[in-house]
Amino acid sequence: MQRPVDDRNGQDDFNSPHHLGNAVSDHFRGLRRSSAPVVHIVIALLLSLLTSFSAKAENARSYVEVSAGYMTGDFGTPTKSNLNYLSSTIGYIAPDYDVSVTVPYLSFTSKTGSQSQTESGVGDMILRFGRVLVHEGAGGLSLDGALSVKIPTADEMKGLGTGETDYGAFLGLRQRLGGFKVSFHGGYIKVGDPPHVNYNDIYLYGIGISGIFGFTELYTNYEGRQATVPGAKNPQEIYIGFFHVLNTDYAIKGSAFTGLNNGGPDLGFNAGLVRWF
Repeated sequence: MQRPVDDRNGQDDFNSPHHLGNAVSDHFRGLRRSSAPVVHIVIALLLSLLTSFSAKAENARSYVEVSAGYMTGDFGTPTKSNLNYLSSTIGYIAPDYDVSVTVPYLSFTSKTGSQSQTESGVGDMILRFGRVLVHEGAGGLSLDGALSVKIPTADEMKGLGTGETDYGAFLGLRQRLGGFKVSFHGGYIKVGDPPHVNYNDIYLYGIGISGIFGFTELYTNYEGRQATVPGAKNPQEIYIGFFHVLNTDYAIKGSAFTGLNNGGPDLGFNAGLVRWF
């Protein structure tokens, strides 16, 4: 079974739907222009790299993923926030490492009392590099790490991003127990601050369990993290999801999640299609 793209072990936190929603629901407002033209340059460079990698590496594949989702909540504020998003990812997975770039499209509606406002546009681009640090041995233990960069391609004047670059580092420890895997993950995200704004950097942690049944992986995961906005409630969320291999070239995935306190969303879900090459 091909290693799942949607690896819920803390390594794809820039890439995950709740992190996209957190960036918007915190009502980020920056002062600099959007750098959307960077999207086309980075995608062109990555496609060139993927073509080069595919010609050299063994037991490795490129992929394209398209996913869509929704979340809603007040996040402990008087404002009700609804987020719809469409996310496109191109990536490459080898036995020892993986690399990907994700570009989301966001439609964000906020409602306070009788006042409602909707903004839409390209979100922030996420670049990610993951590495297997310790392969699973006879004892069933493995360790993965990842680095991520959020490039400020969103229009911060619409509140879809901060206009600043974020940097993240993550570790995921997994232990196989019979037919299941228990995972522990942690990470740190250095959040870029717009002028005259001081956001919290983010510490995050989580625990999950997954199992493979035929061609389907099922998982559940708990995650907590520090709130970006000082004084806000630290979000705690729980997820359930699946990754199902249809054949050698296609897979589908989906998840649902809910917040366990006022810092997280009331509920959300996402679904996606993966095409392997």
